[in-house]
Amino acid sequence: MNINNLRASHIEEIPIPVPPLPVQRRIVAEIEKQFTRLEAGVGALKRVQANFKRYRASVLKAACEGRLVPTEAELARKQGRPSETGAQLLARILTERRRKWLALRSPGEGGQGRGKYKEPAPPDTAGLPPLPEGWTWATVEQVGVVTLGRQRSPEHHAGKFMRPYLRVANVFEDRLDLSDVTEMNFTPREFEVFRLEPNDILLNEGQSLELIGRPALYRGENPGVCFQNTLIRFRPGDAAIAKYALSVFRAFMHDGRFQRIAKWTTNIAHLGASRFAGLAFPLPPLDEQARIVAEVERRLSVVEELEALVSANLRRASRLRQSILQRAFAGQLTPRDDTQ
Repeated sequence: MNINNLRASHIEEIPIPVPPLPVQRRIVAEIEKQFTRLEAGVGALKRVQANFKRYRASVLKAACEGRLVPTEAELARKQGRPSETGAQLLARILTERRRKWLALRSPGEGGQGRGKYKEPAPPDTAGLPPLPEGWTWATVEQVGVVTLGRQRSPEHHAGKFMRPYLRVANVFEDRLDLSDVTEMNFTPREFEVFRLEPNDILLNEGQSLELIGRPALYRGENPGVCFQNTLIRFRPGDAAIAKYALSVFRAFMHDGRFQRIAKWTTNIAHLGASRFAGLAFPLPPLDEQARIVAEVERRLSVVEELEALVSANLRRASRLRQSILQRAFAGQLTPRDDTQ
């Protein structure tokens, strides 16, 4: 095994410049002065970063409480036109979902004729805050399909149908990291179940408590990719725009809603597909969802640009700290005094 190590003899051999004591004192004083200024700047930048985080959470909270854009009910009233409410939208979509399921199951239409349609459970609205005019409470499973990923076990490590799959390490808030994607065997039938499609949302099923439910939108970046059971997939139906659902789930992560329903096992929090599916979901009309998405993206794109600038300045501060020390040991930090 090759392990780098630093021995005392190595340290003893390092040449160290030793200026006169008065010069050393001036150098130390100048280092402390410049480091104090630098730390003050770094502290200010980190406070700005924390403010960005709070602002992002407030934008997402406002988005799913109907406080970010005018409601569809307001606009329709001003424009003297009819509009579909969230409750009407939900009822229409659930009716259509039931009709399609029954058509597929009907023996007379080539269906399988098995089983019984299971209506998604409505939310328990007791204790829920009031929603804006035209909105309604649904459950996550009423507005989409919730699926837990496939278990990673030894028998799937090799096979005829090796395919890439995503896991917790690939899913960050509103971002997928595909730099390290591994493979396991998915039969053609399993592939149909666990294959990702554009606009699927992946959420961390098992994570540390503060990151449980961390969601990201799959945009088709890696075609043919599947997902592991450390992730939950939400596939939006016709009642919810994918990016609106993503904003809701991000808000849930930031306000602690996912943490409150999580269960602990072996120091890891688990969201649970059934618990997630039963969460109350604030549902506005579709046109309003689209306006909310556009406003969220507008506001958060500004934050992202500013965050990139702050991060660049923090990296610059780190390099500046090294530069101060290099100049100090090269005798370039304080004016030279030939009398010393």
